[in-house]
Amino acid sequence: MERVHYFLNAGLCCWSLALFTWCVSGSPWAILPVALALIAFLLHGFQQRVLIMFGKNKSPTAEPQNTIVVAPAAVEKETPREEKQNNTVISSEVRFEGNIIASGQVYIYGEVHGNIESSGGIIKIMRNGLVQGNITCRELIIDGTVNGECSSDSIDIYENGILNGAMSYTALAIKKGGVFIGKALMQPAAEKKTNVIDLAPEPVVDEPAPAQKSRQKS
Repeated sequence: MERVHYFLNAGLCCWSLALFTWCVSGSPWAILPVALALIAFLLHGFQQRVLIMFGKNKSPTAEPQNTIVVAPAAVEKETPREEKQNNTVISSEVRFEGNIIASGQVYIYGEVHGNIESSGGIIKIMRNGLVQGNITCRELIIDGTVNGECSSDSIDIYENGILNGAMSYTALAIKKGGVFIGKALMQPAAEKKTNVIDLAPEPVVDEPAPAQKSRQKS
């Protein structure tokens, strides 16, 4: 039993006892429990006031909770994407009719009926690829079939490569199994230019003859 409700419970018990005594015998002895009950109720009210005065009946305040502040993640700056070289791909089961002028690499898996030009890139004729036309590029790799004239600094004919026509090259490599039919012209390697400044010879001044000097003196 809590001490806070001790007098209240005692008053209720005395009041119940007074009612029981009055109902059973009707004797004046029931006045005593009634008086005790009233005293208990008064003491209970006084006790409540004391508790309120000293703040013992106050509801406990909520303790401050530790809050965790999460800083927003720093947004990483997107690094500029590197410019990728443009590639041209003719996929298998594709027949392209017309000329192709590209600045990057060219991969031929299907058929091309026309000329292909890539002055600064690489052209590769893949296996089962077919080109009916002329090819001009920096580096040419043939693993399929080419019917036409090829002009390149470097030409490689792989095992399944067939070149039927003419070719002009600086470096040539034909692997075992590769086929070449036609005319070949080897170009001289480009000479490296050196920055050399020619020194012009100093002009020569003709000195006068001795006889002329004597005449000038006289």
